[in-house]
Amino acid sequence: MTVRAAAFLVVMLLAPTAGAAPRNIVIFVADGLRPVSLNPTDAPTLVRLQREGVFFANSHALFPTFTTANASAIATGHQLGDTGDFGNVIYPGHRAFDQGTWTPFIEDDQVLADLDAHHDGNFLGEISLLALARGHGFSTAAIGKVGPTLIQDITQGNRTKGAAPVPATIIIDDKTGTPAGLPLDPAIAAALKSALGRDTTPDRSNGKPKTPEDNGFAGNSHTPGTRAANVRQQQFLAGAITQVILPAFKKRGKPFVLLFWSRDPDATQHNQGDSLNDLAIGINGPTSKAAVHNADDSLRQILAYIEGDPALAATTDVLVTSDHGFSTLSRREIDAAGHPSRSGAAKRSAPDLTAGELPPGFVAIDLAAHLGLPLYDPDRNNARVGADEHPAAGNGLIGATPSEPKVIVAANGGSDLVYVPGGDAARIADLAAFLMGQDYVDGVFADAATGTVPGALSLRDINLDGSARTPKPSLVVALKSFSRDPRDPLRTQIDVSDSTLQEGQGMHGSFGRADTMNTMIAFGPDFKHGFVDRAPASNADLPITAARLLGLKLPSRGKLAGRVLSEALAGGPASVSSACAAVTSPPTQDGLRTVLHAQSAAGVRYLDAAQKATGAVSWGTWVADLPCGPPR
Repeated sequence: MTVRAAAFLVVMLLAPTAGAAPRNIVIFVADGLRPVSLNPTDAPTLVRLQREGVFFANSHALFPTFTTANASAIATGHQLGDTGDFGNVIYPGHRAFDQGTWTPFIEDDQVLADLDAHHDGNFLGEISLLALARGHGFSTAAIGKVGPTLIQDITQGNRTKGAAPVPATIIIDDKTGTPAGLPLDPAIAAALKSALGRDTTPDRSNGKPKTPEDNGFAGNSHTPGTRAANVRQQQFLAGAITQVILPAFKKRGKPFVLLFWSRDPDATQHNQGDSLNDLAIGINGPTSKAAVHNADDSLRQILAYIEGDPALAATTDVLVTSDHGFSTLSRREIDAAGHPSRSGAAKRSAPDLTAGELPPGFVAIDLAAHLGLPLYDPDRNNARVGADEHPAAGNGLIGATPSEPKVIVAANGGSDLVYVPGGDAARIADLAAFLMGQDYVDGVFADAATGTVPGALSLRDINLDGSARTPKPSLVVALKSFSRDPRDPLRTQIDVSDSTLQEGQGMHGSFGRADTMNTMIAFGPDFKHGFVDRAPASNADLPITAARLLGLKLPSRGKLAGRVLSEALAGGPASVSSACAAVTSPPTQDGLRTVLHAQSAAGVRYLDAAQKATGAVSWGTWVADLPCGPPR
């Protein structure tokens, strides 16, 4: 029997049988949840599902490890080269609605609608799981964090002429009830008001704005951030599910697909005030632990409703994931040996910086200096950035005038996207070589259309070259990550980040394994019990698997799709074959290379980590528990 025939037989055996009760799917996304955060004290519900269901011990976020990027994979089952959602901040090729910037932050319903308007009503270019289910008569809902929630059924946010005034999928996020939010079915709004006393989502202040109890309070270089989890907002959203939406679905009598995007622990880990200007505690302090517990409480509440109804429990599968891992943020470009920064940007003395820190926008500042061109701030009406200033959000337009930039930098945190309009191959190669020479860079990935770029691997190597409708970045720059304690590398990873947050707070987006390792658990009647799945798995596999359980098939426009996690399903194989690979770029003139560690299974590539190497590739500083270990 051929491999293709065997795979087809497995899929047929795992397909829903005729006459079986229709399945429901609940997807619970705990934003930024690390597997190392799971323990019975902080996460008793998650630990229970980890023990009783399927725990994916070799799980993966998609790189760049950002929220909307992975939201597009969780929605569609496609890698980023197909969805074009390359980061939380992108260059869309036009000035974005409302924000009026070339580099919009796309965790915003109106910006997402604007992207759709410029790309045939669906900027992702792929059909999502919720849209597919909705089209087949399922009840559908997406609840939670603004941005990734709408991405789950992206066309439901369209505000163009002829769009439905009220989305058919119930969408409740941070903006619900405000002019910037999406309209609700009046019956759902009335039910929210009756059950929860309001039909407008609370903000993150916990009722105490601009204090340590305000979850949205990030502090500054002299003032610690929040000491509170996002409790009030999340209680409302979880209550909306268990007191309004699930009862409404039950009354309809149709199968359903529901996704809850828990803002915690991500929101709190970013803003926590436990470790200002100190890397020792970082995101491992009490405030971050409270955020993990907050997410666990939301899951417990949803699960209690499902398990309280035997018929519902017998027909509902629960998929738990996190969009990415997390790390502690550094602004000083030091490595484990304590070497100081050599960046010209670190010599700036803006009043909101501590001496020696890398300012927000350090990549844009250094690239502008290298090119000898002015730098403009797209988030301050394209104002020119002065000698002791920095871009407000880190983004930059580089060129003689901001209206015709030669280079655009979209700052995202642990990685930055660099666009060269027109695709000047010589300029891209020059920028790649310059960036590889910076201490704060771990690796560079270049658009393959420009040809071989010394020091850089290609976007194709990291699943970023596909059928995307949005402009591809010319370069993706993975910023430095390292571990403070090699005995506990995933808990103590440090990311040098192009961010407005402070040293000691939290960030993600890097190509370190602590950021690419997310949390994935599956639980329910169609999954194995007490099974640890050691095959590589990713966020792109979840909707593919969920569609299979629903008896549906996600259509594909692009070719970078995930796989059915057949080994996790009841009656499925004990394992699937996988392989390891190390990919190395050609060297720069200085002998610098980008090295990628990856795995593959069923034709899907899973990305573990990337690192800069000098001369011959050395694996001595790679974390010890990469799934494949150093290549042999």
